[in-house]
Amino acid sequence: MKYQSLEQTLQYRFNKPKLLQRALTHASKSSEHLERQEFLGDAVLGLIIAEYLFHHYPNTNEGDLSKMRANLVCKQVLLHIAHTWSIETYLNVGDGERDKAKRLKSPSIAANAVEAVIGAVFEDGGFAAAKALVLTAWGQLLKDVQPVNLRDAKSLLQEITQSQRLGLPHYTVEDSGFKQNPRFQASCFLGQTLLGQGQGHRKKEAELSAAEQALHHPMIKKIRG
Repeated sequence: MKYQSLEQTLQYRFNKPKLLQRALTHASKSSEHLERQEFLGDAVLGLIIAEYLFHHYPNTNEGDLSKMRANLVCKQVLLHIAHTWSIETYLNVGDGERDKAKRLKSPSIAANAVEAVIGAVFEDGGFAAAKALVLTAWGQLLKDVQPVNLRDAKSLLQEITQSQRLGLPHYTVEDSGFKQNPRFQASCFLGQTLLGQGQGHRKKEAELSAAEQALHHPMIKKIRG
């Protein structure tokens, strides 16, 4: 009963409720935690998104398909889904993982839980059940995604913001070190507003990926019509 409202949101009823319980349990709370299901859910999510893009964009090359998939499974999107599912409400975490207002100190926990829930649904009901969950949750995002040439994304974004006299987008790039793959994490801002984030093996690649995602930000989409 504890997770009945979440199951209604997911439009899926678990045959083995313990799978959902584990998917919502952080390592700070129990040794029976979500990390293995997160690993599984990450792979299942990637496959479902890849299959969708493969069939819906038959004329798009594999490089652009990979970039489109990356934009649909990134942390920002997972946090959006977590918010849609109100997943933070159901998470079991140690006391040290929440602030005084009972909010998660690390949003990554909610993003990881989304993948863990997908993994739990796959375990419980198989690929068809997981696919139905993902296609429903990602529905509008999948409709909005467009194959954009990343080589032109920064220039296009700059043209859009300048046309409205909003100023120039600027980027911050974090270097995660040589052993990280991808190495660079970029964020694209317009003023103080975060428009998009991206990753890449080089700084320029990460910035281009962030710019491409920024083109799908509600503010920019409204300008583009």
